[in-house]
Amino acid sequence: MGKLCTFCAAIVLCWVVAAPSVGAPPMQGKGQPPNIKAQTELVQLPVVAQRGGKHVEGLQADAFTVFMDGKPQTIAVFEEVYPSLPVKPAQTMEFSNIAESSRGTAEQLTIVALDLNNTQPLDQAYLKQEIIKFLDSAAKTGEPFALIAVTRTGIRVLHDFTTDPKLLAAAVKVQPLQNAAKEAAGGTVLDMTPCALSAAGCGGGGNADAGMQQLQAWTFMMTNKEGFEIYRDRATGISTLASLQQLAQALRGLPGRKTLVWASSGTQLFGGMSRMFHGRKDLRGGASTDLTRVSETLDQNAYTFNLLNLANVAVYPLDARHGYNTSFATYDVIYSDAPLTEAEDAARGSNNEIIDSFKAMAAATGGKPCFNRTDLANCLQEAADDSHQYYMLGFYLDNKTKPGWHPINVRLDGPRTELTYRDGFFLETSNPEKSKLTDLQLALVSPLNYTSVPFQGKFETPVDKGDKKLIGFALDVPAGAIILNENDNHLLLDIVAVVRGKGGKEITRLAQRIDRVLTAEQAAVIRAQGIHYTNKLELPSGDYGVWFVVRESVSGRTGSVVTTVNVK
Repeated sequence: MGKLCTFCAAIVLCWVVAAPSVGAPPMQGKGQPPNIKAQTELVQLPVVAQRGGKHVEGLQADAFTVFMDGKPQTIAVFEEVYPSLPVKPAQTMEFSNIAESSRGTAEQLTIVALDLNNTQPLDQAYLKQEIIKFLDSAAKTGEPFALIAVTRTGIRVLHDFTTDPKLLAAAVKVQPLQNAAKEAAGGTVLDMTPCALSAAGCGGGGNADAGMQQLQAWTFMMTNKEGFEIYRDRATGISTLASLQQLAQALRGLPGRKTLVWASSGTQLFGGMSRMFHGRKDLRGGASTDLTRVSETLDQNAYTFNLLNLANVAVYPLDARHGYNTSFATYDVIYSDAPLTEAEDAARGSNNEIIDSFKAMAAATGGKPCFNRTDLANCLQEAADDSHQYYMLGFYLDNKTKPGWHPINVRLDGPRTELTYRDGFFLETSNPEKSKLTDLQLALVSPLNYTSVPFQGKFETPVDKGDKKLIGFALDVPAGAIILNENDNHLLLDIVAVVRGKGGKEITRLAQRIDRVLTAEQAAVIRAQGIHYTNKLELPSGDYGVWFVVRESVSGRTGSVVTTVNVK
């Protein structure tokens, strides 16, 4: 384990956030980047406007009316968005999480996420075929797509954003996806085959006691099957939320609407409520009316969807089961009898909850669900069509807006037009400190760069220090990227670096919290110039992966960079 590096040098407090302007903000014209006054004051609302499945071009801001809590709002940001591709910086001794846009304004980006954690192997095979079929037709659009897999061990980037669908199709076919599928399928908690039907039989190689032990073990597992299933579903639900949070954090700093196609067999995001409501026990043996575990999960659901909304990510859930027969699902080849009515009711309840979760994900984020369909390639195409062009609307909240959920409705004057947008937003009430540990832990295991706190950095040339090397680094957060508490100019910043070697073994880490109340002069310098942070890592010679995380805890935003360094 490497030695923790002490804080060695210069923090230049020249940090962020433009002072809020006085009076009404100017209207943003077509093609101009939104002028965001303050992160918590502006509500951005991507709206897809279509007639006959085609984008309606040339609409003006005065044709839209946005209602929040039933009251019309003044549209302060308006833009018609066309697709473009973010440009990634070259890999050198420098690193950054700042995406340089080819247009400099809002983007159209589509991410296809293969949820292998919750998708059965047969569904994965069918989904793979449908994705390849879709990518064959997507070659004509020239639009940017990215492909990721969500596995039991986390997110894997199969291919970053590209306008060449052939590269994505190749990524679907290669070994990493197959390995991820095996990994997801390998988590079975029960062997459903009794010893009498197994190759070894119940005799255990002639040992009657061993055979009886096998039978008892199998009987125990079958008796506690529901408990294992509840534990499994809760674990995969939490994993799903963690993956959605990482994707939202990675896309939050990119302007515009982002389309996330979530291809999955589904998960019960709210803790498996159908099991409880059908009188089925949880792992603690409590009564079905004890919803403590559900309420605990609800907080993570609210936080996840809040992050997706802040990042303007529209989720398009795609049911990879391509048609689900609940009656067939309850049959077990082990038994000759028909399934119990309770089992059929539970299967229908579970299926309904999965579909309801798909609907909720779409409604809360402005996407559309696709379920009970076998043409999954067409579902993917419809999601891509929605994201091709859209309108970005924005309005500012006044200081009387109360925390909590605020429903949104949009009306368009003129001929009948289908509008797609999220059904509301959640104004944060909790202290950002409460989510600090979750944000930092996920950022330090994610392969994705978090983008809501932009920064760039650079490694220095390593110097000898005994049998190790001392390698310095600098992080620069630009002016306007960090929020100071307006009441007392409080600066609250967490900086973490973790270095890992081959196999993911942690070599060293450093962590520091900067907690200062600044003078007016210091705050003015920070707002004008940004912040410059330097430190050093002590490492043996070798190749390493490095995770840098910068979290600004006044607003709860997080930035991270995953990079590599060669120490020699």
